[in-house]
Amino acid sequence: MHWTTPTSRLLPRLLAGRTTGPVFLADRRAPASGPRTPATADIDPATGRGRLSYLRAEYLFKTASAEHDPHRQGWTLHQLRHSALQHLAGLGRYRDPRWDQRHSPHLR
Repeated sequence: MHWTTPTSRLLPRLLAGRTTGPVFLADRRAPASGPRTPATADIDPATGRGRLSYLRAEYLFKTASAEHDPHRQGWTLHQLRHSALQHLAGLGRYRDPRWDQRHSPHLR
């Protein structure tokens, strides 16, 4: 995952002092037992809340971005990623999509 400077400045607010567990948390506590019980690493030990699912993250992003979308439908996470890559390409800091960003000195 590539974090730009403004994004990384938001991380302390997202983490709210947490040092373990997922960064993005669901609104509810994770199931404690049963077939839908997530892995221990996917649960915040302090609150019991689980990792935010991709589908829920996309719903929240579409809802929040709807007022900025000319069609008032909101954008998908795929569109967000694509726009970020276009932005990096415009800055001359993006290469092939299969390139592992962790190994690119230009994206650090």
